[in-house]
Amino acid sequence: MSDRKRLIIWVTILTVAAAAPTALHAADRLIFTANQEFLSRIYVMDMDGNVVDYHQYDFYRWVGMEVVDGELYVAEAFAPRVYKVNPATGDLDVFIDDWSLFYFYDVAFDGTYFYVDEWDLNRYDINGDYAGTASFDENVLGCAWDGTYFWTLDDTNLIKCWDLSSWPTVTAVPDNDFTPPSPNCRGLYFDGELFWSAESGDSPGWIYRFTHDGKPVDQWPEPAFSGWGAALVVDEASGIDPARAASEIRFGIESIYPNPFNPNTTLTIVLPEPDTATLSIYDALGKRIATILSAPMEAGTHALPWNAEGLASGVYWARLESGNLHATRKMVLLK
Repeated sequence: MSDRKRLIIWVTILTVAAAAPTALHAADRLIFTANQEFLSRIYVMDMDGNVVDYHQYDFYRWVGMEVVDGELYVAEAFAPRVYKVNPATGDLDVFIDDWSLFYFYDVAFDGTYFYVDEWDLNRYDINGDYAGTASFDENVLGCAWDGTYFWTLDDTNLIKCWDLSSWPTVTAVPDNDFTPPSPNCRGLYFDGELFWSAESGDSPGWIYRFTHDGKPVDQWPEPAFSGWGAALVVDEASGIDPARAASEIRFGIESIYPNPFNPNTTLTIVLPEPDTATLSIYDALGKRIATILSAPMEAGTHALPWNAEGLASGVYWARLESGNLHATRKMVLLK
């Protein structure tokens, strides 16, 4: 091989590597909000999509989220308020309390001001004091700040780019609109490089991490309930001890071994009490392709073998359901 060809190959490799999204760390945490009737949950998940803890609230309606200096802020639709939430304990502190509004859907921070979307966009200073309103033609269901521009997800299923430098006049930045990964996406979060959103519907959908053109880079099945809030990453600031959380919850898919596998593996599940349990396998598009278990089970640990003969190589998801509890775990079939 000539030196010129070697140079072209290495330039190509470096260009692709530079363009590739930053990998998430194993210690990171996904935070996901979900609602079902008059109950809401804030889930803390690991980077495989496993629930390591969750906090349940009566008569709350958690929606979008923001992280500022490692602290989690969550918008609450019913009140409407923005709360500072401790992900380790679930404790709440009211930060913005504005009953002049009807609904909150999301919260974002530009380094100086907080923005809360209703049907319009409302601005608050670092103390939570009101600092004006900007109007939009559509209902704003999610918002995020990327360091330069403000982005909104609206009810026309578009993510739009805005210049806020002339506040309260907002100016659309042309040629930047794009559609989210799903028409059911609600909430918007920016992690410094990529956007996040979560599907809302009658059954659990997907959590997405995606580029500025709506292409998913990572996605995880939602753990339970009907999702709303954008998923986001909280590093060690989450304060969650996975070993402690697992010992307290004692529910889930404890292990998949081997993983990756071909074509046999064993899924070990843990149930906190006797109940009917269902363990299903889904492909990367969310289609159920196998049911390993659907039967009454005793409390405790159960090892369940599975053979994936005839399936193509790729990423699959195991989903365990029992009563109101749900857990997912990623598995990889390599042939």
